[in-house]
Amino acid sequence: MYDGQEFHRDNRWCLSRRALLTGAGAVGAAGLLSACGAGDSSTGQEAATVGSVLTSTADVPVGGGTVSGGVLVVQPEAGTFKAYDATCPHQGVRVGAPRDGVITCPAHNSTFAVSDGSRRGGPATRGLTEIPITVDGTTITRA
Repeated sequence: MYDGQEFHRDNRWCLSRRALLTGAGAVGAAGLLSACGAGDSSTGQEAATVGSVLTSTADVPVGGGTVSGGVLVVQPEAGTFKAYDATCPHQGVRVGAPRDGVITCPAHNSTFAVSDGSRRGGPATRGLTEIPITVDGTTITRA
């Protein structure tokens, strides 16, 4: 029976060249497939389109925020709402809601300011991209 291994005269098992190359190809393919989703910490929600309701003002704490449809909505100071693309510019990982006025990427700890999305530190080389929004009463919508 041939299972990709050969028995050598010095009583050691080894892989044939074909088995070795087939295994290496499978490992490479698995690596490529896993890289396609690497860093994606999305919630499975569809990306918010223009006119999509993102959240309610009541769900966005002062100094904090919430992620909805790939958009991070924040309230840097009472009554002021801003939104940023929730994708970290470093490697595309979804950032989390801010804590203590700082937005942090969970993958490599890049940090961004809640007030304007600017880069504060980490491997990201630029800040978060601002997303236009409208606030109508208590409803925050992507503009």
